[in-house]
Amino acid sequence: MNETIDEIKVDKDVKSYEKKRIVLDIDRCIGCRSCESACFYSHTGQQNLSHAEASQIAAFPYNCRQCEEPVCLDACPRDAIERREDGVIVRNKFLCIGCLSCAYACPFGAINENLVRRVVSKCDLCISELEENGVPNCVATCTSGALQFVTMDEVIEMKKWGARIIAKPGMHRI
Repeated sequence: MNETIDEIKVDKDVKSYEKKRIVLDIDRCIGCRSCESACFYSHTGQQNLSHAEASQIAAFPYNCRQCEEPVCLDACPRDAIERREDGVIVRNKFLCIGCLSCAYACPFGAINENLVRRVVSKCDLCISELEENGVPNCVATCTSGALQFVTMDEVIEMKKWGARIIAKPGMHRI
């Protein structure tokens, strides 16, 4: 279910942040959950870790891989999953009817049901923050440096130095 470096395609004709992934160096993570809190806050304006807990599998949340060929996009009957002009895959909150077709289609389990609002939620790289500050909120708030927003070339370099990382969106185990 996890991709290798060779399986990750990188388009050379996109903006620099579009070719990046959020990577987690699991040896540096202190479990403070500030990244989860920042994610929830950036999407709701509320401080609440229970949202992040509900979407966790194993020891870390599975986030959208921003796939080259997203099956979730094709599965949505309302076209609520869109690839923006810059390549980032987002959910249109006004079109989503909460049917879960995209969640069932996602082979990585990265799309979750929001039980309160009866729609789906997925990582959008905190797109407004990304455009403004160049990094998603979870990376900006990581106090230990465990989360980084890097290119795949940087991921390869990190692996050469022995970092045990998982790339997300996508949580690519390398």
